[in-house]
Amino acid sequence: MEPAGILLIVSVLLVAALFLLTLSLMRYRGTARELEAALADQTGARDRADLLLALASAVNSTLALEEVLNVALTHVGRLMGSVAGAMYLVRPGKAELYRESSYNLTTRARGGARKLDEEPIRSAVAAMRPLVVNLDERSAPGLDQGGHPQHALVVPIQRSGQLMGAMELYLNAWRELTDDQVELLNGVAAQAAIAIRHAQLFEAQEENALTDELTRLPNRRALAQRFLQEMQRARRHRAGITFVMIDLDHFKQVNDTYGHLNGDAVLAELASILSSGLRESDVCARYGGEEFALILPETNESGARVLAERIRAKVAAATFPGGLKLTISVGVAATDDAAIFTQLIDRADQALYAAKQGGRNQVRVADMSAPAPKPHATRTEPEPV
Repeated sequence: MEPAGILLIVSVLLVAALFLLTLSLMRYRGTARELEAALADQTGARDRADLLLALASAVNSTLALEEVLNVALTHVGRLMGSVAGAMYLVRPGKAELYRESSYNLTTRARGGARKLDEEPIRSAVAAMRPLVVNLDERSAPGLDQGGHPQHALVVPIQRSGQLMGAMELYLNAWRELTDDQVELLNGVAAQAAIAIRHAQLFEAQEENALTDELTRLPNRRALAQRFLQEMQRARRHRAGITFVMIDLDHFKQVNDTYGHLNGDAVLAELASILSSGLRESDVCARYGGEEFALILPETNESGARVLAERIRAKVAAATFPGGLKLTISVGVAATDDAAIFTQLIDRADQALYAAKQGGRNQVRVADMSAPAPKPHATRTEPEPV
């Protein structure tokens, strides 16, 4: 065979080999891409499963709502690539959602409350599904690393058709949600709804355990807890604190003459009078029976005396159920000396006893500079006057 023919055959064979090699490489690359996609899908599925498992574990292991919300926010935020996140909850009787938990936001980030009829909440709530929406200057919160996000992924949280809250995951770039992502976000929302409901039930039980059934005021147990908190706060801030004891005069006669139902109505009315006009930081509680107590943070003796006299006069001027005119006796103890904070309740009780012994319908203020008096054995009241 001529050399030219041999060269032609070799060239053809080389081209064919090169074609087959190229085809093999293309197939290999396609297979590699498929393998990479499969691995990514498996990784994503594993991440999604880990997230839902972490949420379920948090819901079932604790009643601390904030902990569950933080788990949901941080895990979902990582999977969705968000730069920050916030969880909003609905408060009973309010047409707004309030931010209860967040991460990577500035301390005083705007958007602490979201109105239901305004963006970025409105569209997602109306659709009752996760949506990516644009943020304007009024609704975009500040980020820890600086700047403001341009978009928010809003995930409504509902249970039995009732809106309970919403999650906002902040994004720097617009994105369309895949079906898998929507399914994941709906699963997270379902777990969060369970957590919120559990926390609400727990809080209701706690409230019932710490609330007087008749007057709806804090009971003695709640009063003790709050007094401990206020003492600790007063020590930290080197502030004063006042404790006030109040007793309804001749209440036994009310029950004996008009019956216990009317007596209960009288106590409920007295509770309303005592709690009205107090500061938000003040505490009004039912101590027991016809006795009530006030905790007045950052209040000195003169301020407490003025308040106590005002309350005494208001009660004396009121007309109670059944057309009754009644009075109260009041004992006040105030100090800014942290060393004797624990004496306040007993000193106020002694001052109340002195007010009743002195004729009732009056205010007595304990002398906190004098040695503590010996406690009275029994509070034997004088005959009605």
